[in-house]
Amino acid sequence: MQPKDPKIIVEGVKSTLENNAIDFETIINNLGQVEASKKRNDRIQFTINDHLRALILAMLSVQRPWKPIMENMDKIDEIFYFYDPNRLEKADSESLITEIKAIKCGNRSINYQMKHLSDNIKQLQKIELEYGSLDNFVMNNPPEKVAKMLHSSNSEYELKGIGPALAMEYLKSVGIASVKPDLHIIRICGPGRLDIIPEKNAEKQFTAFKEFAKKANLTSTYLDNLFWIFGAKNFGEICSINPKCEICELKEYCNYI
Repeated sequence: MQPKDPKIIVEGVKSTLENNAIDFETIINNLGQVEASKKRNDRIQFTINDHLRALILAMLSVQRPWKPIMENMDKIDEIFYFYDPNRLEKADSESLITEIKAIKCGNRSINYQMKHLSDNIKQLQKIELEYGSLDNFVMNNPPEKVAKMLHSSNSEYELKGIGPALAMEYLKSVGIASVKPDLHIIRICGPGRLDIIPEKNAEKQFTAFKEFAKKANLTSTYLDNLFWIFGAKNFGEICSINPKCEICELKEYCNYI
């Protein structure tokens, strides 16, 4: 296997996607996380509604394809009262579950997620009161530490149903440059394929990915989105569980074959 120059790896991903008619730049734009990073850099404030939207969309992404969620975004916004914390805190969880399932945007954890949504809203409001704003909270420490504060059972800020990957997904959607170490990223970037990040240990994965992104002269969020598209169902679906190595331009850098 050839030594990995981050810029060559990134160009190989982009070229493979382009040659298979995948408009990755438009998809990245539609995902909205890179745009959120730009807003954050421009010092645009994110409201509690913005934070709630980011958290709920992260929860909906659990173990399911993203495309149906993207296609139903307007309906999801309506179902969740455009993320008004006061209305959502009082919302009937069973009604939310029924409405989300009706548009086929549920997941295996949806019952737990919706039943504890009110608890998570109270937790966000507590954080907002303590820090002055949720923006202050998410910017107060490195993203890895903030994520740990949100998912650790030892933390006073723990959110129910939120693990390390979902915490990072939430942070990306409110403009914090980071990576979500989900199945796609771990599969593509782990030791079994491109060997960019370790297979386990979320903190080491964050550090290795961030360093790789820096060497590629990209933000972690952009690179995360790009690799995700490369593997995700209904998007690139090239470096998936059954990779299409015959059309991939990274074979000489990959451990899979």
